[in-house]
Amino acid sequence: MPPYYLSMASRILVSSLAFLLGGLALSAKVRADGTLFPGTRPLGVGGAMRAVATGDSGPMLNPSGISLMRSYAVEGGYQYGKTLDSHDLRLSAVDSTSAFNLGGALYYTYHRDSPVDGVTQIGHLAGGSLSFPFLDKIYLGANIKYVHFQDAADVKHAGFTFDAGLTVRPLPQVSLGAVAYNLRELDTPWAPRGYGGGIALLPFPALLLVFDVVSTKVYGEPSRDQALQYMGGGEFSLGNTAAIRAGGGHDGLTRNGYVSAGITLLAADLGAVDFGLRQDVSGEGKTTLIGVSARLFVPSQ
Repeated sequence: MPPYYLSMASRILVSSLAFLLGGLALSAKVRADGTLFPGTRPLGVGGAMRAVATGDSGPMLNPSGISLMRSYAVEGGYQYGKTLDSHDLRLSAVDSTSAFNLGGALYYTYHRDSPVDGVTQIGHLAGGSLSFPFLDKIYLGANIKYVHFQDAADVKHAGFTFDAGLTVRPLPQVSLGAVAYNLRELDTPWAPRGYGGGIALLPFPALLLVFDVVSTKVYGEPSRDQALQYMGGGEFSLGNTAAIRAGGGHDGLTRNGYVSAGITLLAADLGAVDFGLRQDVSGEGKTTLIGVSARLFVPSQ
C-alpha cells in the first residue's frame, strides 16, 4: 500500500480513537439524539448541504462530498432536542489531504432521549466513509456504519448498514448531490432508509445557497410509508473570521415547518466553533433543536 494511504489512515485512526475514548468516558454524563442530527453547520441552513457535504457533513449527509475540499479536521459536536429531551454527542475525524484527494472519515455518535411520557432510549452508531474524485467533476462516496439501538418497546436493533453518494460539479459555482441512506434495512427509525438530493450554488465567493429534498421511510404508522422533507438556506462568509447562516424547511416526519439559523467563528488555520438552531413554527408538537460543534484543523503533511 502506498505511503500516503497509510499516512492518511493512521492519522484518522489515531484522532478518532482519542476522541472516541474521551466520549465514552463522558457518556455517563452527556446524553444524545441521532434521528434529527444533520450536523451543526447544516442545521443552520435548514439541514441542507447534500450537494456540498464537506468535512463531517460528508459522513452524515453525503459521503461523496468529503473530497470536495482538501482538509484534515477533528470535530466534536453536541445537539439538544427539546420535545424528547434528546441529546447527541458526535465525534469524528475527516481527512481528504492525500495525493489524489481521496477522502476518508471515522466517526462515533452516542444517543439518548428521555421523553416525559415515554421510555428512555439509548443508541450507538459508529462507522467509516470513503470518497473518490474523478477529474474534479464527479465524486463517489460510500459510508458503512454499525448501529446498536434499544427502542421504546425494549427491542434491540444491531447490525451493519451503508450509504452511497454521488456529487457532480459541472461548474465551480454549481454542485449537485444525490445519496441513498441505510440501504440495508435495520427496521429502526434511528437508521431509516431514505433517498435524497440537493443543489448548491455559489453566486459569488462569499455566498453559498443550498436546497435539498429527502424522502424517508416512516416506521410505526400504517397510514403512510414515506415522508418527504424539503429544506434550504444560505451561508454568507465574513472573510476568514466568521460565517452566518439562515434557512428553513418542512419536516415530513413531524409535518412541521421550521426556520433555522447558525454562525461559525473561525480562528485562522487553528479551528472553528459552530452554532446552529432550528425552531418549528407550524404544526403540532413544535420542537427546538440547538447544536454546537468545535473543529480542529490538523496541518497536512
